Formats: sequence, structure tokens, C-alpha cells
Amino acid sequence: MVETVFTEEDKKNLKTVVEEVPKRSLELETLKETLEILSCEGVLERLAQSKKDFAEGHVYTHEEMLKELDIDEEEV
Repeated sequence: MVETVFTEEDKKNLKTVVEEVPKRSLELETLKETLEILSCEGVLERLAQSKKDFAEGHVYTHEEMLKELDIDEEEV
């Protein structure tokens, strides 16, 4: 049987890897989801239109949106 000996630097590096891998996995998953969304047909055009609408003040307040959709405030 082979015995493994870790130096303090090895232990420090392993600890860093153990802490960072889940973070990087989450970042990678987020990037994959973003790419999937942006690759959908028309999404970029709709985002550009939304930005334009917002800049021009074509937005609803929360109350206006509920009224437009005929939703009672207590239902939310």
C-alpha cells in the first residue's frame, strides 16, 4: 500500500480547490443558462425593445400592472 504525505502547502491548495469547485460549477451553470436564453430566436431584439421602452418611460408601476391584468393586490 502506498502512503501519501501532504505538505502544508498541499493541504492549503486542496482546501482552496474544495472551496472553489462548487462556486465555479455554479458559475458555469449560470453561463450555460444565459447562453440558452440568448440563443432563443428574437430574445435579443425583445431585450433591446424593452430597454428602449424603459428609457422612453413606457413602463407600468406595480399598481398599474395589477390593474391592467385585473389582479387583486391581495392575490399576490
